[in-house]
Amino acid sequence: MNNVIKTKSNIAKQVAFGGINILLTTVSLYLASTLPTNRIFFLALSSVFLSVIVIEFGTKTAFFNYLASSILGFLIIPNKFIMVTYILLLGYYGIVKYYIEKLDNLILEWIIKLVIFNIWLYLVYSFTYSFFFADISIKIPTLVLAVIAQVIFIVYDYAYSVAIWYYRRKLRNVIKK
Repeated sequence: MNNVIKTKSNIAKQVAFGGINILLTTVSLYLASTLPTNRIFFLALSSVFLSVIVIEFGTKTAFFNYLASSILGFLIIPNKFIMVTYILLLGYYGIVKYYIEKLDNLILEWIIKLVIFNIWLYLVYSFTYSFFFADISIKIPTLVLAVIAQVIFIVYDYAYSVAIWYYRRKLRNVIKK
């Protein structure tokens, strides 16, 4: 009987955390989609909430939260480019980061992260350029834009790590009380 209560309690916690996660993610995506400034900040922030689910309940629960956030966001977020970016890279990054950083080899971790990012960058560039920007002339060389994107990704990953550290060291104890 006691195990049944603990199991139901754990499921209730997963549902509650998941609901809050989906809400915070969707609000961040909505703000990224509608505000004239801080779009990149809110887009990056939308991906950080998943790390809480990874920490508290593991990657399986996090994956389902990512799916739910992606579906809900695609239905209600007006800017579909924001949603494509979330779905293809940022949304699941907390899960990928978790598995990559379990390797405990900093050089290998960064190589894998950058390879994944570059594959994503190529796919998004190919898709968006051919559908949205084929008639637009960009004066900055593509290679320069790619290097700038690498720097932004490194800053994003570092900020993501800081957010995880802050949650584990500061917020987790406050939330669990």
